[in-house]
Amino acid sequence: MDYGTPTADDVELPRGVEPNTKRADDIITRVKRYREHPWAAIEDGIVWTLDSVKLFDPKGVIKPFPQHAYLRECTDIWLTHQLTAWPKSRRMVLSWLMIWNHLWLGMFHPGAHVYMQSINEQNANDELIARAGFIYDHIPESAFPKPKLKQGKVMWCLMEFPRIYSFLKGVPQGANQLRGPTASAVLMDEAAFWEHGRESFGSTKPATEGGGRVTVISSMQRGWYRDLCFDEIE
Repeated sequence: MDYGTPTADDVELPRGVEPNTKRADDIITRVKRYREHPWAAIEDGIVWTLDSVKLFDPKGVIKPFPQHAYLRECTDIWLTHQLTAWPKSRRMVLSWLMIWNHLWLGMFHPGAHVYMQSINEQNANDELIARAGFIYDHIPESAFPKPKLKQGKVMWCLMEFPRIYSFLKGVPQGANQLRGPTASAVLMDEAAFWEHGRESFGSTKPATEGGGRVTVISSMQRGWYRDLCFDEIE
């Protein structure tokens, strides 16, 4: 999927950086590389996670995103497929990966309308939007010119980048949550355990039919989600 190539005109250079200089060219090249593939930023060590399990790890709880080969492969698959379903177990870092991938859509692609869906609004905010905000906040300012957030902060269930007309919005489960909006991407987290999981998934059909993407991640559970993962869903 081609997301376009940045030029000097659509990269907002930091204050004090003059166009047509080596520093400006380096920034444009870096943004181009990051826009082409979300793994590039992980590879460069500018994406960080919070490990709340290992509180006494001498390395600390804020850690560079692990560069495991299977996570790179998952990213390649996600990038080239509109609909993906990911059965997972704990400590795979798959939720963090998909949150970063969807933040990447919002940060690097003008007009991206990204919906992050969970069992309820509280979880959508705390487990999805807040984690995306953590990643955003910990990207070094020196890495590249990050798009500015509305009011300069993450809001309840919302990360909005008004200068590029993009946003990440947290929504609860439910068949009616995504019927009206036009979605560039939908991330559904732990969807196998939602009371209205099947109906919620069904309402994402216009997104894929319109050229967007739907990503479903969850621990495995019998029922509609297992059928989806094994391509047995009606």
